[in-house]
Amino acid sequence: MNHHVFKDLVPSYMEHLTSEETTMQMEVHMEQCKDCRDYVHEMQEEWMSENVHEQAKEDRKVDYFKKVRSKNRKKILTIVTSLLSLFLILTISYYLLYIKMWIADPNDVQTTIQTQGNSVTLTFTSKQDNRYLLLRKEQLNQDYTDNMIVYEMREDLYTPENLKDGINISYTFLDENTLLLDNGKVKKLTANEKLSIQYKDRTKEISLIDLYHRND
Repeated sequence: MNHHVFKDLVPSYMEHLTSEETTMQMEVHMEQCKDCRDYVHEMQEEWMSENVHEQAKEDRKVDYFKKVRSKNRKKILTIVTSLLSLFLILTISYYLLYIKMWIADPNDVQTTIQTQGNSVTLTFTSKQDNRYLLLRKEQLNQDYTDNMIVYEMREDLYTPENLKDGINISYTFLDENTLLLDNGKVKKLTANEKLSIQYKDRTKEISLIDLYHRND
């Protein structure tokens, strides 16, 4: 094998693209020819250097894209976290300002009792600005106990006017010992029948018979 043919085949030889017969001929030639053997070694070193350089470039590109992706992920995570935090703050703020309902402090509630004929009306109004009250009534069958829980809420644009003015509870008495129920039935009263009004830290109780005589 002459030198020119050998050198032309070296790139294919280095990439293992030559046939077995050609490879054997080239290896035999390298054993016999120091110049061609040195040429192959030089080509191998150059090829390895180029590959290392290319690999380093690829590694740098990969590292760069990894850094870019990492920065983008951090930015996206920061934006999402900020939006979620803002949404949570706004939701909690709205809940605390406009939705949250809590049991009222008795010191913040003005209670008045008015009598008109046989009807006695209790009116509950808030002493605080921009607040209104709600009342949950739980009528207990035994001994006819009316259990009232007074709640307080912040006023907003959707608060009905009648709630801003106060909440009313009315009782109609046929006489001092007889109560006319909402269903039209009558209830004979004893000292056990009472109105229980629950506030944040205390409960006030009023006997229904005493309520009848309250404004005598």
